Order: sequence, then C-alpha cells, then structure tokens
Amino acid sequence: MADEEAASPEVVYAALGAFKAALDAHLRAVEARTGENDPLVQTAYDALAAAAETYDDALFSGFEEVTPFGPVEGLDEADESDDDDLEWEAGES
Repeated sequence: MADEEAASPEVVYAALGAFKAALDAHLRAVEARTGENDPLVQTAYDALAAAAETYDDALFSGFEEVTPFGPVEGLDEADESDDDDLEWEAGES
C-alpha cells in the first residue's frame, strides 16, 4: 500500500455515509420482502456488502484500522470444506 495515498478523513466519512445508507436500504428491503427469494432483498444485500467493503478499505487506508465485519466468504468456505470431509468419510464406509 506504499504506492497508494492514504484515504482522507473526508473519504472515510463519505464511505461511512454510504454504508449507513446501505444499511437503511437493506432494512427497508427486508421489511418489504415479498417472499423468501425476493430479488430486491438480494440487491440490497449485495449493495450493503459492497458498501461495507468500501468503508473497511477506506478506514484501513486512512487510519490503519479495521472493523469487525469480515468477509462472509471465509465462513462459507470453512463450512463447505467440513461438508466435503463428511461426504468423503461417508463414502469410505
């Protein structure tokens, strides 16, 4: 990151504002959900995930600080590998 310029406080606050707006939009979509696989909820979820990542990146760039919001993919990958182990063990019997 030595080649990149640190994010200014204004950039960090702008990312925070977008993150807050994405949280509000996600909640509104969930409240108005029309079914289990409502595409508006998925769209709001995706926007929220992107806004959280943008904020996290700006916060780290500007202040070398992180949030407790880690990537969800890491948890899913761990779950998938556990499932693979179980399938492999079941196939051995």
